[in-house]
Amino acid sequence: LTDNDGEPAPVYSISAGLDYPGVGPEHAFLMESGRASYVSVTDDEAVDAFRILCRLEGIIPALESSHAVAQALKILPELSGDKTVLVNLSGRGDKDLDSVLPLLGLQGEVS
Repeated sequence: LTDNDGEPAPVYSISAGLDYPGVGPEHAFLMESGRASYVSVTDDEAVDAFRILCRLEGIIPALESSHAVAQALKILPELSGDKTVLVNLSGRGDKDLDSVLPLLGLQGEVS
């Protein structure tokens, strides 16, 4: 997430709440010590998770939370049947509908 000069590189996310470079000495320490790991999720994966949660649970997740749901969906096949996955949903997804509906081909169908 940094350029050759050690400065934060430009970042982008469909989610305004994740559109910043999340770097710092605390994150570096946690990663190097093995206490944290960091993964990325594409905008397409987040939007797909948004759609899945809406369809299966009737919950409109915030796009920030949709990223977490997408990662949970990625790791589920690797887990044994006796494992439980907990995903914290925060925020309100209705604020993101203007961004997401066109990507789902639903622009103008929901008012």
